[in-house]
Amino acid sequence: MATSSNSFYWYDLETTGLETRWDRITQFAGQRTDLDMNVIGDPFVTYVQPPPEVLPDPESALITGITPQHLQAEGISEWEAINRIHSHLSQPDTCTIGYNNLSFDDEFVRFALYRNLLPPYKREFNRGNSRFDLYTVVKAAAAMRPDRIEWPFNDEGEISPNLSALAQANGIDPSGAHDALSDVQMSIAVARLIKRAEPKMWTYLYNHRSRQEIERVLRDGSGFYLHVASIYGAKRRFAAPIRVLATNPAIGSRVLVADLTADLSMLETATPDELHQARFLSKQEAEATNRKRLALSEVATNKCPVFVGLDVLGDTLANRLQVDVDVLNHNIELIERIGQQDLESRMHEMMRISNERHTADSNLDVSERLYDGFINRKDENLCESIHEAIKQGTPWPEVITDDDRIHALASRLKRDLVADESGLTEDHRAFVQSMLNRDEVGFHARNARIKELRDGELSTEQEQILNDVETYIEIIATQYGIR
Repeated sequence: MATSSNSFYWYDLETTGLETRWDRITQFAGQRTDLDMNVIGDPFVTYVQPPPEVLPDPESALITGITPQHLQAEGISEWEAINRIHSHLSQPDTCTIGYNNLSFDDEFVRFALYRNLLPPYKREFNRGNSRFDLYTVVKAAAAMRPDRIEWPFNDEGEISPNLSALAQANGIDPSGAHDALSDVQMSIAVARLIKRAEPKMWTYLYNHRSRQEIERVLRDGSGFYLHVASIYGAKRRFAAPIRVLATNPAIGSRVLVADLTADLSMLETATPDELHQARFLSKQEAEATNRKRLALSEVATNKCPVFVGLDVLGDTLANRLQVDVDVLNHNIELIERIGQQDLESRMHEMMRISNERHTADSNLDVSERLYDGFINRKDENLCESIHEAIKQGTPWPEVITDDDRIHALASRLKRDLVADESGLTEDHRAFVQSMLNRDEVGFHARNARIKELRDGELSTEQEQILNDVETYIEIIATQYGIR
């Protein structure tokens, strides 16, 4: 096997839907390269069979073209797939990278690892490993270094960060978009283009991909930065001047930032509870009550955010980002007048209110409860011993744990891997039935969506895909007595 030392592992997923907690990987493609994007070895591609309780989102099937019948014929079990995927992603000194992988693909991988009693996070940082995201690089280039790259524009005349459109605009073949391997190959080609066009920017972003490096930048004492993020939108080139206000007292990897181009007058007089309410004000509530949503957001420092010193904001960049310099200067004066100690104290209290009012969803299945808390070392050892027993074909260890998640997941895994094949148990049938009756992702919701999609314009191929999805859903429903 080729060495993984100082390498990128590019990967992309297709999935049954967009719900990272619930939906499943249907196709995985990965390719290792060196740091100059030269290919190392062969790509790894696999299809994955979803379990009966996870019905495909018909709209996702239309986008990917992957039908349940294809997955049944060509796919492998999630257990086999995630163990193979994990072996690629966790090789030492590997930086995993994709296109929007930090917010999408990585989440699907985490939940698949968790469901199969593999460590959800270690492959991201252990043994010299790290994460990066080409989507972050593209947004930074759109904001700060747009001149040496051809950019696609949408109907509103705004830059489009769509991968296939960006590839096509720069002479890269976009055919096969929404096939995982094609998307991986496009990502590598786009990254190679950007690195050659803007090597200094690429190097800066790559060297500042870790939480430690980001937090080192934020310790420079200024508090004022240019921040690149999707929340600012294509019209503003995905960037805005911000002020870091505080670190979340409950989650040390999150910092609260204020958009310095917005109305921040509430910061001076509002109570923490009023700030909390304004921060989470919906668009509909704002319009109905003639109020403005407070432009504060939390940024995860472990997701490769881009912060650069505000001294980069010259006239040209300010115009490109549509920054009103008078509003910017007013907000800087406002924040300095309030004072860091008072501001930070009230922000901490506001975030404590937010944390307290965030309650766990009691309707979540155990497979969706990854973020209920970290798995302790004792239970990690238990999971490792279960994997070793499966590998060696020896009896499973007794599952003794105080974590109800581990106990339930181990029971399901044992059922799926070594249970008697004589038929479904009543408990399993009842579980699948309850999942198929869920409001958002169950039998009735999926069928309703198929009907909605059929009201639109569909090609012959799309009609066939919907027919295949509907047939599969009906077979599963009949098998488990759902009507």
